[in-house]
Amino acid sequence: MPQFKKTLVTIMMVFVSLLLLFQFSGSVPQQAEQAASPDTDVKPSPDSAGPKPLKQLKVTVQLTPMSFIQLRRLNQMFMDETGIYVELVNSSAQQVEEEWPKAMQMEQRADILLLDSESVIPYARKGWILPLDPSMSGGDAVPAWLSDRVRWNGYAWGMPVQLDPYVLVWNKNIVKSAGGSSVLPSDWSGWKRLFDENAPAKAEALPEAPDNQPTSAIIPPPAIPPEAGDRLPQQWFAWHEEDNRALLSLFWRLGLLHPDFAAAPRGPEWAGRQEDSTEASEVRWKQTLPELEPYLAHFQPWSAESSHMDTWEKLKAGEIAFAIVPYSEAALEASAPLAVEPAGEASPPAGQWVTSRSYVLASHTEAEQEAKRWIAYMTQWPVQQEWLDTLSVLPVHEQAYLSQSGERLLPEPFRPKQEGKRHVYKEAEGLERWSGAAGRWMAGRLTTKQLQLEWMQHMNAETENTTTINRQ
Repeated sequence: MPQFKKTLVTIMMVFVSLLLLFQFSGSVPQQAEQAASPDTDVKPSPDSAGPKPLKQLKVTVQLTPMSFIQLRRLNQMFMDETGIYVELVNSSAQQVEEEWPKAMQMEQRADILLLDSESVIPYARKGWILPLDPSMSGGDAVPAWLSDRVRWNGYAWGMPVQLDPYVLVWNKNIVKSAGGSSVLPSDWSGWKRLFDENAPAKAEALPEAPDNQPTSAIIPPPAIPPEAGDRLPQQWFAWHEEDNRALLSLFWRLGLLHPDFAAAPRGPEWAGRQEDSTEASEVRWKQTLPELEPYLAHFQPWSAESSHMDTWEKLKAGEIAFAIVPYSEAALEASAPLAVEPAGEASPPAGQWVTSRSYVLASHTEAEQEAKRWIAYMTQWPVQQEWLDTLSVLPVHEQAYLSQSGERLLPEPFRPKQEGKRHVYKEAEGLERWSGAAGRWMAGRLTTKQLQLEWMQHMNAETENTTTINRQ
């Protein structure tokens, strides 16, 4: 992260700390005490100057503390400008998963929610949210693959606001001492060379597991201390255990999973010039995951209970060589001796996953117009650009990615003007279900033969879905 951003984050943290200090000392007014709460916004006191709002809004999000502070600042600007009071509530990941759906079903949740874009269509199918006009606030400048992600039944059900690609983070000192370079491997053959050079000696090599035994039956080699100097540490790669997209990104970056593009079959001449259509390319995902089997002992995820010390501190200390994490996390945490590979630096067929978040409008809201006005304000390009400049939160507006430097932020299939590859994400939807089997295989709870069977079942299901859609 640039020094300016680090300084800004430090100032914001000091500001919050001072507020908390005054709160405990009892020397600050009640309104300021409430403003110090990290999870809820504060309602202006009855004596506040200015016009009284006719309607009020409630917005529920799930953000890091620093991002929530940024949103509160922007929200205050919106309230000052419009006179509309908006309450902000920050939720935990567990609340998003367990409480939000129940509250939406009971029509008790907020007017506006910030969802993972993958959840937008499921919410729409249940009737919990209202359609939005994609042209408001520059929403028509969203990359095509992302627009597809929030569209269903002819309508747009969410307004994308943030992108979050996965990135590769590595310890420069450890990788360099192990014979690596500043340029990381771009395909599986390059990674395999690096792994073989750092694998245990033959006497310590992993024995082959029978087909009917999971890989957990293999006895791992003795741990290699980081100070060995000429080898990687015992743990080569880490990722957050419950993050299936991180695992898929790991496979894609290693070159063991990738999309294969083929020209779609050409129809009769009267069908028009199909090569100009966004349907011009068919996507078929391919995987060669069994090639990773000899190295599985060196791939260990961070458990959900892992503390900060178990993740970034171990990475900085050289106990872990590489990690796959969301860009938003890397931008805040990565510092010397760590390096971050921009998602767009991975040369095809290698790549990285990209996730996003979208604002949605609850169907039970009684302030629809005010809510749409708030969403339009928070998704306009200048506001998105401010998020990028202050906290390195990537915008969805395609203008941010049209320059050469902007292209480095997103993998090739997800950049603007990549219409022929917009189906990469759609065709990968089933991969997230299959990734559960891949995670069990990585943990030694599934044999390679069983993994391949799961893959064949996944591919057959995808073929059946494609055939059904074509018939329709």
